[in-house]
Amino acid sequence: MPLRTIVFVFFLGISSVFAQEASLRLVFAGDLMGHDSQIKAAKQDAGGKGYDYKPVYKHLKDYFSGADLAVINLEHTLAGEPYTGYPQFSSPDESVFAIKDAGFDLVATVNNHSLDRGKRGLERTISVLDSMGLKHFGIYRDTAERDRNYPLFVEKNGIKLAFLSYTYGTNGLVESAPNVVNRIDTAVIAADIIKAKQGSPDFTIVFIHWGIEYEIAENKEQRKLAEFMALNGVDLIIGGHPHVVQPFDKIFVPGRDSVPVIYSLGNFISNMKKRYTDGGVAFEAVLQKNDGKTKITDYGYVPFYVYKPNGVFRMLPRCKKNEPPCNEYKMKPDERAAMELFFKDTEKILRKLPEKSIK
Repeated sequence: MPLRTIVFVFFLGISSVFAQEASLRLVFAGDLMGHDSQIKAAKQDAGGKGYDYKPVYKHLKDYFSGADLAVINLEHTLAGEPYTGYPQFSSPDESVFAIKDAGFDLVATVNNHSLDRGKRGLERTISVLDSMGLKHFGIYRDTAERDRNYPLFVEKNGIKLAFLSYTYGTNGLVESAPNVVNRIDTAVIAADIIKAKQGSPDFTIVFIHWGIEYEIAENKEQRKLAEFMALNGVDLIIGGHPHVVQPFDKIFVPGRDSVPVIYSLGNFISNMKKRYTDGGVAFEAVLQKNDGKTKITDYGYVPFYVYKPNGVFRMLPRCKKNEPPCNEYKMKPDERAAMELFFKDTEKILRKLPEKSIK
């Protein structure tokens, strides 16, 4: 083979390697609450010696661990004792030990409960997450820390992501100087998106705390804000706070791919019992990067129900009573009916989004 041909084939091989697609599977989960009954149940699961939250997630651990990156909204502080639930949450550190064990990599920390325990709660929450190596975004000790760490850039599988997050409020509480809480402000969001783009990410994601509690449809303000973020360059919008699942939609953006938005993932884990609040969904998206362009090539949701047998909490995927993991439990007819109603309700709300199986 002539030398010129060998050189051409060599460089063709190099260029084909660089043109190969990079792929990344993301999973997002909703509101991780910390009610008194959850704290009590974790003590029970630990046999009275400390707290153990890991059994809560045992049926979904493989699913979350199987993602390239899994993200969750932490809706309680890690302020230390005394541990309390609603209305001002502080859970044992074991609550986040368990989510890391379950496969979560990133934590959105800003929501209406970020200041439940004031300055100590905010700063200790950051310290605990840092000590565990869990990346997080949304609250900061001071502006210098925010400037260094926000937007949060994460690179995995050759794809660079920028994460942003905001909350509508903090239940009337005000952060103590010099702490910073990311609040919804369109001028700030626009500036943050510009800063994110300066970091040259392949994909920009917003995890946002908004909407009206227990409303199963998004409101006009949510739609308007989602459109604003999409038009300003965000590629995916993930919502939380209502404690119920809200619809999925796609926002048309001239000259770009449409921007998916799921207005609320619902609860991840909580002790809420009313219809629509007793479960939630994980939103998953597959990103592919080819020739320098990154886009979503597949997406869907996985629903899960919060079952409470004998004073403990277990998250269950959709399953039949004679199939695992449902066959581990002797569910009463009314319990199974409540679970089936949640799954049926979720299908109706997310009719524009395909359901995925964890199997």
